[in-house]
Amino acid sequence: MKNNKSYGIAASLFFIMIFVVLSGCTSDNSNNNANGPSWMKTYTPVHSMGSGPDDFWITYPMGHPNSSQSVDHLPWVLASLNKSCVVIVVHRTGCTTCQPQADRVIALAEKYKENVTFYDLDISLGGETEQKAYEAYVYDPAGPPGYIALTILVTLTEVNGHVEYCWHSWEGNVADAELEGWVQDTIYYYHVNSGT
Repeated sequence: MKNNKSYGIAASLFFIMIFVVLSGCTSDNSNNNANGPSWMKTYTPVHSMGSGPDDFWITYPMGHPNSSQSVDHLPWVLASLNKSCVVIVVHRTGCTTCQPQADRVIALAEKYKENVTFYDLDISLGGETEQKAYEAYVYDPAGPPGYIALTILVTLTEVNGHVEYCWHSWEGNVADAELEGWVQDTIYYYHVNSGT
């Protein structure tokens, strides 16, 4: 009888040990791309939709010659939005005033590469890259003339029960912390409104 009781305790301890060991081998996949980044679980976006300088825009913003008119989104941007939100920087290698902004955007695009489609549009490369760079000025926040560096974020939002494209852009420099907040908002809105 004592032997059976010892066997039962030993077996119970063995199963408990196996459970503890195996539970340590499982992983939390909550940081995978399908569920969004882990920082997003408690994230509250800083910028909302509107027409002001601190908003994401659905139409051209205040101060643009085409203010409140729709944007003709570029086909390559729309195709990218089927996979993720879009980050674009238009610049020229050797441009001393625009290179710091281009470097900031490139670094953030690398940091968030699992959640964004990035276009590094260096005009000096010519060809298709240069063509896309000039096309990207459809997102110029102030209209012509266009200046570099031009930084563009394109994502999704919900308006009256419908998913719409929204965007924000700048000409010139944007501080690191401010730019990262915008990129995180862009990722957040995409995941919330794309169903991923």
